[in-house]
Amino acid sequence: MCVRSILLTICGLYALFALTVAGQNVTNDKISNNNSSLSSEEEERCGSTQDMVDECFKDLPPHLMEFLQNTKVVISKKEIIAKCNVFNRGMKCFDAYSARCLQNRKLSMFKNNVEGARKFFIKFCSDVDFQRDYLRHKDCFAYIQLDWVRCTKEFQNILTEELHDTTRNVTDKFMEFCCARYAYENCIYNSARFKCYKHSAEFARETAKMLSDEKHFSNCRYYEDAICAGTQRFRASHSRGLLFFLFLLLLSRRMMQSHLP
Repeated sequence: MCVRSILLTICGLYALFALTVAGQNVTNDKISNNNSSLSSEEEERCGSTQDMVDECFKDLPPHLMEFLQNTKVVISKKEIIAKCNVFNRGMKCFDAYSARCLQNRKLSMFKNNVEGARKFFIKFCSDVDFQRDYLRHKDCFAYIQLDWVRCTKEFQNILTEELHDTTRNVTDKFMEFCCARYAYENCIYNSARFKCYKHSAEFARETAKMLSDEKHFSNCRYYEDAICAGTQRFRASHSRGLLFFLFLLLLSRRMMQSHLP
């Protein structure tokens, strides 16, 4: 499980979900100690995963979004290069630790959990067009900073509830997660659409998609438009209907008051 939000705010919940799925599908076959665990000497040499993450990424801000949304200093191309050098060095450290200290299954889980952040930084650090777009839309990230945190917390709460719901099977939990992530991305888009230009809102949503695009849930994209979009449209339509009803109610009250002696 990822232990800090350096790479991705919701990384730990991804890992927890993956472990839940794995736990419900694992067989009763026992794996020999030689293949399933590290020797005491290797454990001492490797240390804890948390220490590894702290050490590998100590030069990055404690939250990735603090870097993305930093309004105190204007992010320049030079600063982008500096941050990318730190991240690339951290990922090399992470990969070296993973190959040396993690068993195949746990190694695969860790790599999947950082996939979204890795993809984002690869694009952020090597794609000149993406860098230009980021610098162009950076003010929008500052405007929606609090909303981004709120959307993320709502997403985390839904995930936590689903993961601890013992009455539902893995398939139902997976579909609920997919729709929760779909709602999370649209939550960010709607906030940005209200406070920024449309093209900035679209860029913010694409960034959110990139950061939440983990291999564990790659199949979500096949279901979101077909299943989750319908739910979102229903909720949006319901909300608009309720607002219109409240508007009519308020208007009728004012008209009644204007006709009272």
